[in-house]
Amino acid sequence: MNSKSLMVIDPSLIIPEIQSYNHISSRSPVTTTYHLPALFDPRSMDIVIGETCGIILMGSAASVYDKHDWLKNIHSTMEQAFVRNIPTLGICFGHQFIAHMFGGTIDLLWNDEKKKGARTVVLNSHSILEESAEGDLIYSHREGVTICPSDFEISILSDMVKIDGITHRSKPIWGIQPHIEATQAFAKRIGISNDKFQPAFQFGTRILDRFLKKLKEVPHDNN
Repeated sequence: MNSKSLMVIDPSLIIPEIQSYNHISSRSPVTTTYHLPALFDPRSMDIVIGETCGIILMGSAASVYDKHDWLKNIHSTMEQAFVRNIPTLGICFGHQFIAHMFGGTIDLLWNDEKKKGARTVVLNSHSILEESAEGDLIYSHREGVTICPSDFEISILSDMVKIDGITHRSKPIWGIQPHIEATQAFAKRIGISNDKFQPAFQFGTRILDRFLKKLKEVPHDNN
């Protein structure tokens, strides 16, 4: 059994996504650690990075261009993960943060209007599923990746967003704009009806599980 943990970073500015974290934790094949760098001590990530076998960076109302000190802590943690080839998944803000770190461009998509709902996305063979697939996912954002960093392939697209997901060409790093981790609490808060939530939840969980499965493939010490 892998003795290392999955680090879940929740950069929420006001309401922690506890239910989404619990959903991730309940499906993870390894133990998890939970970090709220914007609301609590951002140094907690540095304490456990050496015992981490995977990272999920969740969504936030913050922008990658903000100057918050805690963003520097996330940047440092992610840099260490990339050097160590730790499987890393960015969701929504996390997706944008990863793209920004690698030289991609993040910009407003709809004249600063924040859009919410469920949209149909198309995954290609470069996606984290490693096969083509199509399904609905929940979204809530105003910014997005408008220029893909050169080290990445575009792996998910939709009619609304041309770069809905990215996959690094050689490292285990993925970014997904929609909320594959979204739970009932998140959906209710942004006004998603149950009939739209259920299929999006199932498809999102399928994608999430594929990332979590990769954590069992990470080399680890037997000590």
